[in-house]
Amino acid sequence: MRDNPILLNLLCCPTCRNKVKLYETENLSSDGHIIKGTLKCCNCGMVYPIQGGVPRFVPTKNVAADISATVKGFGYEWKYVNKLIKDTHFITEKSFLDLIYPIQPEYFKEKIVLDAGCGAGRFTYHAQQFGAKAIVGIDLSEAVDVAFQQTRHCQNVIIIQADISTFLPLQKCFDYIFSVGVLHHTPNPRGTFEAIVRLLKPEGGVSAWVYGRENNDWVINFLNPIRLKLTSRLPRGILLALSYFLAAPLWLITKSIYGPIGKIDSLAWLRKYLFYFDYLFYLSGVEYRTQTFIVFDVLVPTITKYTTYEDFKRWFSENKFKNLSITSRNGNSWRGFGIRSLLEDNL
Repeated sequence: MRDNPILLNLLCCPTCRNKVKLYETENLSSDGHIIKGTLKCCNCGMVYPIQGGVPRFVPTKNVAADISATVKGFGYEWKYVNKLIKDTHFITEKSFLDLIYPIQPEYFKEKIVLDAGCGAGRFTYHAQQFGAKAIVGIDLSEAVDVAFQQTRHCQNVIIIQADISTFLPLQKCFDYIFSVGVLHHTPNPRGTFEAIVRLLKPEGGVSAWVYGRENNDWVINFLNPIRLKLTSRLPRGILLALSYFLAAPLWLITKSIYGPIGKIDSLAWLRKYLFYFDYLFYLSGVEYRTQTFIVFDVLVPTITKYTTYEDFKRWFSENKFKNLSITSRNGNSWRGFGIRSLLEDNL
């Protein structure tokens, strides 16, 4: 992190909610980052380390085994797998905008933005490119180390390690929050959603993308038991090798069958007969290494939740968000956007 008052003022002590200040700066880099140091609460005196350029607000209590396993799995994914299959379709600017639809790049201009569950920081970087005033990327996994390297050249970005569901060391100061593909990997997705939206200013906006309950019966009834009992417990290197193996027939089927039928109008009548057509047609447009990434992503977590349209809509409506936009993505997931009501400053 940089010794930047604007970024520092976005942080707070998660214990008492008061401001924090730089207490020690032991190691400064040539590009102006504090690689090692300490933050200290101005009120209660709690101290939090800065390690590898990242402020660490990691819970000191034991984390539940399923949460820990999920966090470690995604940490491996972004820290190691990302090196092998980097620059995939899944993390491009186009994909990002698809996931946060109907938001467009101009919405970011001069806003203070939170990427809640930033992973390797690719979407944090896109938010910076779109003109955000300041961006915080937060994640509980070791992926924050990758995110820091991805964004360390950006003057207005800070990456922190913390738990978005229970341990939020951030001021209530954000104009826009987005959470892409993260909430459904927390024990209580709605509770986590409500935790992050408390950080919004009145009239601030929030985007979320979650796995849908609709059209995913085969995943829930067939794939999930395999994931829980086997693949999430495998050594990560073995799971990566398995993902490459499983992606091969997937790539062949999507490229040779789903792609042509989805693109050729005269074959449109066949689409209703094809299994999981919308999503597998989407996969026909991405490369083999991206499909490997997706297979690994599905098989690695211990926690995966699925949300119905009606429940997802209630996340927004019952927390008094307005101008709601809830849309399907590829027939198997939901993306939502809403604006926090000016009258609901007590979220």
